[in-house]
Amino acid sequence: MLGVVGCLAAGGHDAERALLVKGLVLGPGVGGCRGHRTNLELTVVGSGEVLVGVIVCGIRAPYRARAPAGARLVTVRTLGRVTVPVAVDCVVVSYNSADDLPLCLRSLADQTGVEVVVTVVDNCSSDDSVAVAQAHGARVLANTSNRGFAAAVNQGLRGGASPWVLILNPDARLAPGGVRALMDATSRGGRVGCVGPRTTDVEGTVYPSARAFPGVFTALVHGLLGRVWPGNPATRRYHAGHLAGDVTGEVDWVSGCCMLLPRAAWEQVGGFDERYFMYVEDMDLCFRLRQVGWRTVFEPGATVVHVGGRSSRRRPLRSIYHHHRGAIRFYWRSAAPWHRPVTGPLATLVLVIRGVVLGVLTAVSSRR
Repeated sequence: MLGVVGCLAAGGHDAERALLVKGLVLGPGVGGCRGHRTNLELTVVGSGEVLVGVIVCGIRAPYRARAPAGARLVTVRTLGRVTVPVAVDCVVVSYNSADDLPLCLRSLADQTGVEVVVTVVDNCSSDDSVAVAQAHGARVLANTSNRGFAAAVNQGLRGGASPWVLILNPDARLAPGGVRALMDATSRGGRVGCVGPRTTDVEGTVYPSARAFPGVFTALVHGLLGRVWPGNPATRRYHAGHLAGDVTGEVDWVSGCCMLLPRAAWEQVGGFDERYFMYVEDMDLCFRLRQVGWRTVFEPGATVVHVGGRSSRRRPLRSIYHHHRGAIRFYWRSAAPWHRPVTGPLATLVLVIRGVVLGVLTAVSSRR
């Protein structure tokens, strides 16, 4: 039987207030309620009105009803239950992505058991990205300049009402049932704030999308040897090599090419840090989630096929710059305070040298 265990009044505008039904108790089998809505009749003292609304069960999303100032909630009565899709706000950031968007958006439309509300934020593309997104029924926000990935994601998710947020790259496509599998991974215990899927390329090769936060040794060795000796111990540690490819488990962070979060977690940390133009913003997000008690989980039961490397191939020098700039910023944020004054400058120096060397090699090879 449905019962209300708490409610509170929150501020509104002018003579209105928002009444929040905070907790729902459904008795045995509460997990089975996920994906259902329960109609409620709310009796409000001070107005003589009866407000009828909807609560989505199993997703910790409070219902908001409007009532006059000074009113208080005195009774709640259930009116029945119906099965409906749970809503997910999804943002796709496009930058000259017209060729990739059709498969990406089609994969979202094909998801079952959920209602995916898609917003495409276009960062001033010179191709037909905006027209393609509109043709596939997405809400489109067209920027007049390239704001970067982190800022565009925040822009697309700002003001949404769905209890879940999904971030997906335009050159990625989520396998059927992927969104539901990611959502289910949050109900397996603990305070899960971010879930990432198994990631492969178009040929089926698994990409290490679940990773560990790099410590001093890991960052230095991976930065120096990761390209020439991919199997070195530091790189294996960084790529979360302790997890088998088909095992669900907690990790430090997951790739931002596809991640699902409860909106409560996303909003608590303020979304992506917009000082990251592109790259490393995903690692930084998961780090800040952990700082406030949220866990990050890798869920191989969901699969995303990611082409990858579109931006880096089009403008490789810019990608190298932003990647290394982001890595330096993250190291200074995440390093322990007691050794940051010593290891911070060393890590910065190594990353700068690595970025310059890669930039020179890239520039030389592009002229051949």
